[in-house]
Amino acid sequence: MQSILIVDDLESIHEMLDAVIQPIGYNTAFATDGEIALQKIREEHYDIVLTDINMKPMDGLALLAQIREADPNAIVIMMSGYANIDNATQALKLGAFDFLTKPFKVDQLMNSIARASTEGKKRRQSGEAAAAQNSILLSGDSEANKSFIERLNRAAKLPTPLLINGDSGTQKANIAALVHAKSDRADEAFVAIDAKKAEPGELAGLLFDSEGAPSETILSAQGGFIFFANIDSVPNELQAALGTLIRDLKGDTRVICSSSRDLEKLVEAGKFEDGLYFRIANNALQVPALRDRPEDIPALALAYFAQNRLPFNALGEGASALMQGYRWPGNYTEFQEVLSAAAEVAEGQTIREGDLPEKLRDISSWPNLDSYLAEQADRYKKSVLKACQGDTEKAAKILGIDAADL
Repeated sequence: MQSILIVDDLESIHEMLDAVIQPIGYNTAFATDGEIALQKIREEHYDIVLTDINMKPMDGLALLAQIREADPNAIVIMMSGYANIDNATQALKLGAFDFLTKPFKVDQLMNSIARASTEGKKRRQSGEAAAAQNSILLSGDSEANKSFIERLNRAAKLPTPLLINGDSGTQKANIAALVHAKSDRADEAFVAIDAKKAEPGELAGLLFDSEGAPSETILSAQGGFIFFANIDSVPNELQAALGTLIRDLKGDTRVICSSSRDLEKLVEAGKFEDGLYFRIANNALQVPALRDRPEDIPALALAYFAQNRLPFNALGEGASALMQGYRWPGNYTEFQEVLSAAAEVAEGQTIREGDLPEKLRDISSWPNLDSYLAEQADRYKKSVLKACQGDTEKAAKILGIDAADL
């Protein structure tokens, strides 16, 4: 359900507008001045802000300018009891969607809100479609990428919690955003909490209020998505409570989690709460590492150039060969940094071997064949063991090895 923040210093206006707006299917919130409104907007996204101009200490025009910085996606409708052409012109120049002169008729208000709602949906859909289309992660025709896109599209349609696994640098937050964009809740909120970036006390405050109930941050995702990035970094003392919170959100708010570490192994080591793990791990999406889809590198590079409006249209043969042979320990993040560095020194429209950083050109530092094959074999063993849900006998039979070697 879309939300409207009503900003007016007269509470009687709040009551009047609420009586008109709530029945047509909007959540409403209220503020009596611009400063209170701005604080609310910084804490929570509102699809539409309906604000008076004549308020103190911060008037509606000053608030409008601040909203453009705090939440560029909010659509603002201005109201004024004075038919002032200068105010209306200035409001529209500052980015207001519409300007209503009090007293206005109910059908005028309804028409303005309906048009604002339609415009908001267009902006979100346009932005999300552009994000999905321009995501370099989905570029390329390899079987690994095709399979991943198919699984991504399927995961986006499921209502259950989703766990996104992937090595460091596989940009799991971008994948979570793509799941949101491709879901049937694309018009609803997408709220992200990164457990790795928050101190334990700060993280607890983001999850729960002083009485242990879901926080305002969690409640702001109602009907949409909540993304718990780096859930493997949640402190042990918060894990059980987070599992209960996710259970209570089931069906009402879609939950996505991400991890760069193997949660199953953390559970076995007693470092991750098993109840939380089983709550989130039934629907999992593995992001392929860049080394597992080297044939996509030319397409990924072209997508990066286009996304960043760089004047390059090809990788030279030598550069392409080096990039496809490199192991990419930093995955897509490192890949973009390499292309950015190469673009700084390259001439013409082609990235050539000599434009690449030394670490790619110095192939003497690459691992020998035995080391590389051993690493790949170990990775495959882990994949098969995980698919067998930890059953070493079953995994060993599939792999044709002794269970003791797992």
